[in-house]
Amino acid sequence: MKKFIKAPAKFYFHYPFPVTIVATKYEDKVNMMSAVWHTQLSFAPPLYGVLISRKRYTHSLIEKSRVFTLNFVDYEFVETVAFVGSVSGRDYDKAHVFDIPLEDGRVVDAPVLSESYAAYECELYDMKEYGDHTLFVGKIVGVHYDSELYNGEKYQPNIGRIFPVLYLGSDTYVTTDSTTKKKYTKQDVLEFIKKWQGE
Repeated sequence: MKKFIKAPAKFYFHYPFPVTIVATKYEDKVNMMSAVWHTQLSFAPPLYGVLISRKRYTHSLIEKSRVFTLNFVDYEFVETVAFVGSVSGRDYDKAHVFDIPLEDGRVVDAPVLSESYAAYECELYDMKEYGDHTLFVGKIVGVHYDSELYNGEKYQPNIGRIFPVLYLGSDTYVTTDSTTKKKYTKQDVLEFIKKWQGE
């Protein structure tokens, strides 16, 4: 039975959603947090946005450093995703406590997770408050990726070899099942329309 909620206080009906780990550094402070509210915004220039609550330590570090990385890890590292999203960098050195190997960014002074199968290095392009979160828009100035896990020049992930971490809400995670993969081309759509038109 369908239900209706008017003016919901919280809403997660668009989940599952892929998780990224946002990492940043300011002076000697390094921090990372998991984030679900993120999206590509533009190809030219290459812009990617992530929403972060003003309460988060990462928020203040990005404001000061104006750089960050977005790290995508395999489901094998779901524990890392869950743990870095559960405690504050104000209280713990997460890389040390959770034994997370890091590499220096090639362009920006922010760490990249060694475990990531893909990572974006970002310079802060814009930031704007929306309700209780700030949208940090990063200009992607470098991409790290495992070429063995992507198909060709279109950089399509090889589902079956990459198992992204997807968030369901309520501290629960899931991943993809390669047996459900389907591909539909424009030609498939046109063939369907022809059949529908009775041609």
